[in-house]
Amino acid sequence: LIAKIRVHEENIEELSTQTFEVSSVFITYETEEAQRAALKTLDVSGWNVWRNTGVEERLLFRGDKVLSLKEPAEPSSIRYEDLDDTFAKTVSQLMLTTFISLVLIVGGAFLIFLARRRSAFASGITIKIINSLTPAVCSMLVNKFESHAYEGQKQTSEYVKVTIFRWVSTAIVNIIITPFTSTTKNGAVFLLSALRATFIFELVTTPVLQLLDIGGNVKRHILGPRAVDQRRMDLKFLGNSYTLGERYTDLTKILFLTFFYAVIFPTGFFYAFATLALTYWVDKYSLLRQWGPAPKVGSQISEISRDYFFNAALLAFAIFGAYQWAGFPYDDACVTTENVSELYAGTHTAINGDGDEVNITIAADSVHYEVCSQDMLRFFPPAFPALPVYQRDNEEWMLNEQELIVALFGWAGIGILAFITFIFTKRIVVQNIKAAFFRTYEPQGEVGGPRFSQVREIFGYIPSVQLPGFPFPLLVCDLSGIQDLGLVGWKDTERPYSEHSLIYDVPRVAERLALQEGGKHDSATEDVLRIFSIVKEWPYEENEGDN
Repeated sequence: LIAKIRVHEENIEELSTQTFEVSSVFITYETEEAQRAALKTLDVSGWNVWRNTGVEERLLFRGDKVLSLKEPAEPSSIRYEDLDDTFAKTVSQLMLTTFISLVLIVGGAFLIFLARRRSAFASGITIKIINSLTPAVCSMLVNKFESHAYEGQKQTSEYVKVTIFRWVSTAIVNIIITPFTSTTKNGAVFLLSALRATFIFELVTTPVLQLLDIGGNVKRHILGPRAVDQRRMDLKFLGNSYTLGERYTDLTKILFLTFFYAVIFPTGFFYAFATLALTYWVDKYSLLRQWGPAPKVGSQISEISRDYFFNAALLAFAIFGAYQWAGFPYDDACVTTENVSELYAGTHTAINGDGDEVNITIAADSVHYEVCSQDMLRFFPPAFPALPVYQRDNEEWMLNEQELIVALFGWAGIGILAFITFIFTKRIVVQNIKAAFFRTYEPQGEVGGPRFSQVREIFGYIPSVQLPGFPFPLLVCDLSGIQDLGLVGWKDTERPYSEHSLIYDVPRVAERLALQEGGKHDSATEDVLRIFSIVKEWPYEENEGDN
């Protein structure tokens, strides 16, 4: 361990002699009016930034640089350690984690398939275990392999992965591994029993385990009092961490499962109502009593849920509802105009699916049935959407009323798909093209309210990093440039901010800071401090006549 520490110290010392370019600058204005004026005046297109043109000379940074300005996220959601990562690096990381996620999804689906071969109860437990482990696995992937400038972007990435993982394991896998003619059968290994078990597990196990908070109670009542020092004990009382994205996945998972199987399992709406109502009250209790504070992440997750995932659940209701209505009576038997052969007339003994003997009587005037495919979902060429016209010649099985409802669901699915495509095009394609070639800043709401310095609940952009094992963030800047330490956003009542600062861990910086505190300030100190973030405050001074 000592050898590793020495190696890291040597690396730190070497890095402290290098020069690093500034990646981002955060500015806080005293009034909202001043902020809007700056954003409007310096608003330029991505093309102008790339070409370094299109701005008056007086607005150029240091006389020759076009600045790219945008309104940042909340101070608590900035991930300062990832601000300098390039777009290419971010995309490559995203591709890697996406590939790993797809592999894990396939592996989870295979485990569910093996469990379903035993019983619906086993598959329900397997799905519940997979859904419980998914957030931790996706969080590990994102934390280890992805870079995000804002906490909202990071949680959005986790949210998308967890949601897709849970949708596949909870709903989609069951329809794939279930034989078509077993869709509406009752029995321990069939689809309806598996759906019932999944809903019951979501209704019961998730709230119970969340209320019991086994891990939190062990930390607070067993590990905390036995910690070797105050810092380690404080860590046991921080409360469980949670993310807004994970809470949204629980909501969308239940909605998607309910809508996906709404036709063949309408009881799911009652299960979903009970689950969501119970989840609301349990989450409210956990938010007030068990969970620790979470960073402010903005509206990215809620916007993605509203624009994409909720609409996707509604699309699944229409599209797969059409296929499920079209599949009735799920027996792959199509009636013909011929009577049965005389060879089949009479009473016969057969063995049913449970292994019991049954007597079957066939009358001489009984209608003849032939084996046909009623599973439009697996037609080739594909039948999309599910419509009565896709029934194969001489294999029509739908009743008139059935054809009507299949057509309604099918065309409704096309309408919803067109709406989602419009939203996606507008949000992703049009907005990005607009930002690339046009000015896009548009102020929202009315200007007003108190000044920044008058609101004590608003904090500044103070660069820091949050590491496991530390109850407070670690500062990566020199606070001597600000007068109001309330801008930091937190305060340790037992230790000064200097004990939470990483700048004192670099010998060259620590020596220069000691000289500066002793009254010996020179340009060399400024040069050394530039390897860390720089924070400056210009306090607002109210002039006579100011409103």
